[in-house]
Parts: sequence; C-alpha cells; structure tokens
Amino acid sequence: MAKAVITFKLMPESPDVDLEQIKEKAADIAKVNGAIGAMQVKEEPIAFGLKAVLVLAMYQVEGADFEKIADEMKQIKHVQSAEVAKMDLALG
Repeated sequence: MAKAVITFKLMPESPDVDLEQIKEKAADIAKVNGAIGAMQVKEEPIAFGLKAVLVLAMYQVEGADFEKIADEMKQIKHVQSAEVAKMDLALG
C-alpha cells in the first residue's frame, strides 16, 4: 500500500490568534483520521505578522479523503481556511 506525506495549510483569522491552540487541535484531528507515526506541525510566515500553520502527516493513500480532513481542520476556532497544500509519495 502506498503512503504519502500530506501537508495541510491552515490560515488563522488574524495575526493575533493563538497558534498553539490551532496547532494542538489540528494535530489531534490528523491523528484521529489515521496519521501514521510522528507528525510535524510548524508555522510559516506569510506577511504583516500573519503566520500559517502547516501540519505534515503520513497516511495510507488508498481510501483516504484528505479534503474531508482539511474541512475538519477548517472548523477549528479562529481558522479562516484549511487546505491540502501538498502531497508527496513516501518511498520505502
């Protein structure tokens, strides 16, 4: 079965939002939806103090609905948008 590293990109409503809460909840959503192994959750500077939250998680590709996971992440309080930003097939 193929595995892929999926990068979810979450945009907060404003630069004043507490990103730590968003990062924790997004990581929990990724785990509940079948993330395999360790995840990486980090911040990416955008502009004018605004930072995006990136969640990198490995999943089995077969039968996975990554848009559904992104939609779940969009429901986190103070998240303006969430999307699948990147999908890299894992080797090995």
